[in-house]
Amino acid sequence: MEVYLGLDGLPDGMVKPVATIGAFDGIHRGHQQLLGRVNARAKEIGGSGVLVTFEPHPQQVIAPGTAPPLLTSREEKIPLLESIGLDAVVILPFNRKLSEMEAEDFVIGILKEAIGVRFLVLGHDHAFGKGRRGRPELLRQMAPEHGFDLEVVEAVRDNGNPITSTLIRNLLKEGAVDKAGKLLGRPYDMKGLVEKGEQRGREIGWPTANIALPLPEKCLPGDGIYAVRTIVRDRVYAGACSVGVRPTFGSGSRTIEVHILDFNEDIYGESVEVRFHQRIRDERAFDGVESLVKQIESDVAETRSIFEEEEH
Repeated sequence: MEVYLGLDGLPDGMVKPVATIGAFDGIHRGHQQLLGRVNARAKEIGGSGVLVTFEPHPQQVIAPGTAPPLLTSREEKIPLLESIGLDAVVILPFNRKLSEMEAEDFVIGILKEAIGVRFLVLGHDHAFGKGRRGRPELLRQMAPEHGFDLEVVEAVRDNGNPITSTLIRNLLKEGAVDKAGKLLGRPYDMKGLVEKGEQRGREIGWPTANIALPLPEKCLPGDGIYAVRTIVRDRVYAGACSVGVRPTFGSGSRTIEVHILDFNEDIYGESVEVRFHQRIRDERAFDGVESLVKQIESDVAETRSIFEEEEH
């Protein structure tokens, strides 16, 4: 899969591009179905499957105060898109100028002239361009004149509700990581470097890896304790993860700490991946170290039980 940053690096002519447009934050099951249609159409006409996406997320430019936290960074998106089988991803730098481009100019100047789109696949509720006028109705009118075909894809639903990035963010905020994972089609995950913390876990006999997130805009699950799988040096370990402010020791900044089960190696400065499977309990303050340790023992036992059940 080729990745193009902006339009300048595009080849003179892609082979019969079949494209879709959007932020595609999360690459959830709805996105996967739409991208599957792109690939299917590309195969039918002997063309290339292309995603035209944006960075940063458009809301960070249009309304930065209300911009949503990100489910996936570019570094997380690219392997997901590659696994789906796309031929190319065109990442357009989203700025004020692009936000004010009329939908017709976007279609003609970018999709038709720069990329050469032959077939466009859109979600039924997708909109782009100034005033969000680039909707399926407008594209249906433009398609015959500008030489491309159009397919509009209906939403993928779960329990009757359309699967959206917003819904997944809300579930994560509530701590419902299992439900969010179902809509994503995989466990929600994040990567980061292990950094030195205050060593309190080690002092009480339950050492943790403190994860420094490389992306401040990354969406975090709600504060609480979670059963997770942790990928360290390409090996997978069960773990009990705390997301929160460690209220027993006085509320501080929000942290992500993982006690990795059956693991005792120095991994400071190394990158690890945390995959959230199930919420165990809320975060709460304890009246002393002894009661905290008893609760951690219980959390670890429950984590083992959760993954043992998954394996059988």
